[in-house]
Amino acid sequence: MNKTFKDFIMEDLDVFFNVEEMADEHELGGETLTIVVVDSQSNNDITGFPKIQMYASQEVYKQYKTVYVKASDFHIPRIDSIITLDGDEYYVEDAKDEKGMIRIVLSLNES
Repeated sequence: MNKTFKDFIMEDLDVFFNVEEMADEHELGGETLTIVVVDSQSNNDITGFPKIQMYASQEVYKQYKTVYVKASDFHIPRIDSIITLDGDEYYVEDAKDEKGMIRIVLSLNES
């Protein structure tokens, strides 16, 4: 049987979501899942400019996390909804399926 491109992508996801490689166990939306969480200071990927500049005058800062989870393990959350990550409530800034992997951008207000 010949492998397709999709087969190779799915095999790559298994490496990416391996706890001995890049992933860790986290609670996401009430479920314990093997996911990859990336912390970041700003949300330049979505807006094209740092949101921290918008909030600086109000002394409100946002902490951002990007979560990667297998599409077969989780759903795409609604943008503007609230979701928990490791017991903290985050605002869903962006969420989309990227070839079998869901990318979720979360934010948390800090003052």
